[in-house]
Amino acid sequence: MRRTFSLIILMACMICSCSTSNSVSLIRDKDYQHALREILPLAEQGDVQAQYNLGLMYMNAWGVPQDFEKASRWFHLAAGNGNADAQFNLGIMYFKGQGVTQDYAQAAKWFLAASEQGHVKAQSNLGFMYYQGLGVMQEYPLAEKWFRKAGAKGDVEAQVHLGNIYYQGKDLPRNMKQALYWYIKAARQGNVEAQVSLGDIYSRGSGISKNTGEAIDWYSAAALQGNIHAQCALGFIYLNGDGVQQSFFDAVYWFRMAADHGSNLAQGYLGFFYDHGLGVSQDYAEAAKWYLLAAEQGFDKALYNLGLLYNKGNGVPKDYMQAYLCFKLAAEQGIEPANNYLDTMAHEMTPDQIAQAQEMAKVWKQSTGTPN
Repeated sequence: MRRTFSLIILMACMICSCSTSNSVSLIRDKDYQHALREILPLAEQGDVQAQYNLGLMYMNAWGVPQDFEKASRWFHLAAGNGNADAQFNLGIMYFKGQGVTQDYAQAAKWFLAASEQGHVKAQSNLGFMYYQGLGVMQEYPLAEKWFRKAGAKGDVEAQVHLGNIYYQGKDLPRNMKQALYWYIKAARQGNVEAQVSLGDIYSRGSGISKNTGEAIDWYSAAALQGNIHAQCALGFIYLNGDGVQQSFFDAVYWFRMAADHGSNLAQGYLGFFYDHGLGVSQDYAEAAKWYLLAAEQGFDKALYNLGLLYNKGNGVPKDYMQAYLCFKLAAEQGIEPANNYLDTMAHEMTPDQIAQAQEMAKVWKQSTGTPN
C-alpha cells in the first residue's frame, strides 16, 4: 500500500467581493478590461479585496499578461491587510518559487496566517509543512493538529494524511480506530487513495478483523474510478476465492479492466485465462495477444507462457526461434522451468538458429528496457 504526502498546490481562485462587487461581476462575465479599469484604482487606494482580485488577474492572465511577480506583489499587500485567500496564495507562491524566491519558511508563515483565520486548505498545507519539516521544525503533533482542523472541516487531503499517519504508526502511535475514521471520511468523498487503503486494510486484516465484503466494497469504489491496484486486488479475490465463492468470470471482469488500463500483471493473467479457458472460452490467439502485451512490459511469467504457445503452435505459428527467445528472456528473469525448455530446444535447433534467437533477445531487451 503506497503512502504519499503531498502539498495542496491549487491556488485559491475565489473572487472576493465587497467594495468591488461590480468589478467581481465583470470578472465573472470575463469582461476583464472593464474589471481592470475598476479594480486597479481601488487596489492602489488600499482596498484589500481589490488588491486580492488584482493578484488573481495577474496570476491567471485575466485580461493582462500572466505575471507572477505582479501577482505576488498584490497578494502581499492584501495578505498584509489580513486577506486569508491572499495569504494562502502567497504561501503557495513561496512554496513553488512563483514570482518570488522559493522560501519554505515564508510559505509556512503565510500558511499559518491564513490557517489562524480558519482557511482550510492553508491548515492542510501547514500540517504538511510540519510533517515534512519544510520551513519549520519537523513536529508531528503540530502536523496532526493542523491536519485534524482541516480534516474536521471536510478537507479530503488532510483526512487522507491523517489516515496514513495513524495507520503507519511511524511518527505517532498507531491507532487503527482513528485511521479507519479518517480514511472512511475521505473515501466517502470519493478519494481513491483512501478507498484503496480501506480495501487493503480489510482484505488483509491489518490491525482489525479481516472483512472481505468491506474490502470488495471499497476496492470496487476505487476500481470504478480507474485505480489499477484495486482492479487487480478484486481480480485476485475472485480468482483465489478469498472470502468469497471462487469466480473466474468475476476475476476476468476485473483483470480485463486493469489490463485495458495497461497493467502488465492483469494482461498476463488475462492471457492465462484465455489459455486455459477459465471464465472465458478457450482462445489461444487471444491468450497470445495478452501474453505479448504483458511480456512487452517485462512480465516474466507472460514471456514463459508465450514461449509455450510458440513451442506448441497454439494460437500462433509454431516457431522455435520465437519460443527460444521467450524462454531465454524468462530464464534470465528467474523463471526456472524456462531453462529446461532451453536445454531441450538446443537439441532441436541449429547453432545458427540459436545465435539468431539470442540476438533477437538482445534486441527485445533494448526495445523494451528489460533488465539484462
